[in-house]
Amino acid sequence: MKYRIFFVLLLAGLLGCSAAAALESPAEESALQHPDRIFDMKIPEGFSSEAVDEPGILKWRKDSGEIYLIVGDLFGESSESLFKVLKTAAEKNKSLSEHKVLKIKGARALMYKETMPEDKSRLTSWHLIVVTNKKIVYVDFTAPAGEFSTYAPDFQAAINSFKLKAS
Repeated sequence: MKYRIFFVLLLAGLLGCSAAAALESPAEESALQHPDRIFDMKIPEGFSSEAVDEPGILKWRKDSGEIYLIVGDLFGESSESLFKVLKTAAEKNKSLSEHKVLKIKGARALMYKETMPEDKSRLTSWHLIVVTNKKIVYVDFTAPAGEFSTYAPDFQAAINSFKLKAS
């Protein structure tokens, strides 16, 4: 539990201080169609964009499944130091069923999956954290535990499709 709180506080601090101004239009149907974005990610079929009042935050929904994407400026420590802290926290977090480093050209990436709760009505999530030299991208894939398996293939496809645009 304390590691989950650590993740949330760390990411909130990093992302809350300065959201990326490049993400101006949260009402788009696809994350791929905005030339100023630093990433490409295929949004699964059937997920519709929903308006979010904060710059740098995108949201898509399909029934009870949701995808949140947050982009923020990296500040303070180096991207390498930040990534090491996030990776170590994931390794020590007993509430995760899986965590792994992903290969994304031009960045360090970590994907971790929460352990499914026994209460199937509770929400569970997969998370993707991508750290570049100047930005951090956090993507949250969430659905109720009882329905998560129906969304898992779409969520995995979105994770697999994530890439940074050439700068």
